[in-house]
Amino acid sequence: MDKLNGMRAFVAVAETGGFASAARRLSLSRALVSRYVGQLEESLSVRLFNRTTRRVSLTTVGQAYYERCAPLLAELEALESSVKEAHDRPVGELRVSAPVSFAELHLMEPVAAFGDRYPELRIDLQLTDRLVDMVEEGVDVSMRIAELADSSLVARRLAPVRVVTCAAPAYLEQQGEPRHPAELTDHRCLVDSNLGDARQWLFREGDETLRIRVDGAIRINSARAIRELAVAGKGVAMSPLFVVADDIRAGRLAIVLPDFEYHDLALYALYPHRRHLSARVRLFVEALRGHFSARVPWEV
Repeated sequence: MDKLNGMRAFVAVAETGGFASAARRLSLSRALVSRYVGQLEESLSVRLFNRTTRRVSLTTVGQAYYERCAPLLAELEALESSVKEAHDRPVGELRVSAPVSFAELHLMEPVAAFGDRYPELRIDLQLTDRLVDMVEEGVDVSMRIAELADSSLVARRLAPVRVVTCAAPAYLEQQGEPRHPAELTDHRCLVDSNLGDARQWLFREGDETLRIRVDGAIRINSARAIRELAVAGKGVAMSPLFVVADDIRAGRLAIVLPDFEYHDLALYALYPHRRHLSARVRLFVEALRGHFSARVPWEV
């Protein structure tokens, strides 16, 4: 048997809690992961996992083996990475998770440039607005737009992300421009359900946080869909500036209530703590920092 593959499969099952999740992390079939672990157990003449129909857990021997095995694999990965980094030429697969609207609007350029620069690298870009479990899903870099809470992950801030309230000039001419957030209760609001609590919008007045319950007649989990409705004059929207910046520059949308903006968001690249960071992750994050530090394309 290939003991190294068996050890990798074993560690993946131990860390993710199941054979299916380990298979996703390793990009292998569940059957192959199970076979690798079974062969490893046979070669060691021990049972490493307790298996039931509902869960998988380490045996006492399995726990002891994991505590020695995981650092060995980490050292091997670090060794391989250091050899590749000597030539600054990342190879293999880089798995990146990113929010849908942001990636479609602003991530394709730096990703394509990075792929051109390192043609031996395969980039697997997974677009989703949900918060991914990086360890379970085997994601190398996760891009998030958030007010970042404390995390066990390393976070690199790439760019500020302003959230604005906006509407089409035709809508404002017909319905009037709100001068205070409380006036939004008299307006038709277009709610992006990805942006916090869909039932209320947050604003800041001095040191106070204002929670305004809005008439979310239309709620969509897509910032780009909300933008289309706003441009069509269907109501007032709260949107990340990176979605509507071009429309504001062109006069298709106008910012309202700028003095009450609440959200202090930023674009981050997240990755797990590792003793030796792989070349592909390090260089990709540095490429993103260079791209967005040179210019923030959604500033107006």
